[in-house]
Amino acid sequence: MPRVIVIGGANVDIKGRSRGSFVAGTSNPGEVTVSAGGVGRNIAENLARLGISVSLVTALGQDANGQLLRQACAVAGVDLSMTVTTAAPTGSYLAVLDSTGELVSAINDMRALEALSPEHLAGCAEQLAKADMLVADCNLSEACLAWLCRFSAERGVRLLIEPVSVPKVSKLLSFVRSAPIFAITPNAQQLAAVAGPDEIQAIARFHSFGFSNVILHRGSAGAWASNGAVLTKIRPIPVAAIEDVTGAGDAAVAGLVCGLLDGRSLAESARLGQCAAAIKLLSPQSVASGLSRDSLLRLAGIN
Repeated sequence: MPRVIVIGGANVDIKGRSRGSFVAGTSNPGEVTVSAGGVGRNIAENLARLGISVSLVTALGQDANGQLLRQACAVAGVDLSMTVTTAAPTGSYLAVLDSTGELVSAINDMRALEALSPEHLAGCAEQLAKADMLVADCNLSEACLAWLCRFSAERGVRLLIEPVSVPKVSKLLSFVRSAPIFAITPNAQQLAAVAGPDEIQAIARFHSFGFSNVILHRGSAGAWASNGAVLTKIRPIPVAAIEDVTGAGDAAVAGLVCGLLDGRSLAESARLGQCAAAIKLLSPQSVASGLSRDSLLRLAGIN
């Protein structure tokens, strides 16, 4: 069974969704939910649901939220043996959604991840080197991201980086990479913030930044998949009614990784990512309980 190690954020999602049209500057009637979340943790749970052996390297507090996340990972089959325990509060993500499930605004508190250091990663080096792929998110510090980039180049382990957000993607410009990183998965907003508004030119710039493969997630417009020589447009998978956009990008990353581990092309794998995102969009959960290898391949039309 392929093994993936995810290094990144884990937090509790607190999501409020308005019942009617969202009105800024006032209280909106709606529903509030609390669930396990975090980019790295979501990717890890999605991968586990797709039948992939997965470990999560993150930092969790000794509070109730930390216990909630430990239980959620145990139920999902996500290994936490390399995770750091910190005295800081467990990460939290506060999101406001409109009545259609689209994000209005959000705040995340990821201070707990400051406990995850390059020294801790170095202590996990032998386990990291045995992985079929490493997935890191930009909730990590610049020092941890730089360490992982050096490590993946030295050990020959494929590293995929998920930028997370506009403020955090800029961390990747703060250090020089000695060798190209296997892949990066920005969305259109993150791509434009770092490399300009023209998507094709911006993808080329990301290659020049030291990323061998660029998969641009474009929301309802689908995706672009580029290996530097071939640029492929990936059509979106139609979704009748969106329940919640939270975690759709994380599902897309997991579907992409699943395809790559199966030996599929970058474009085929990116299409599986779009299928995984579509399954997630139909669910109010940050990770769709309906996601499985069978449901993913069925939606993709693969026997």
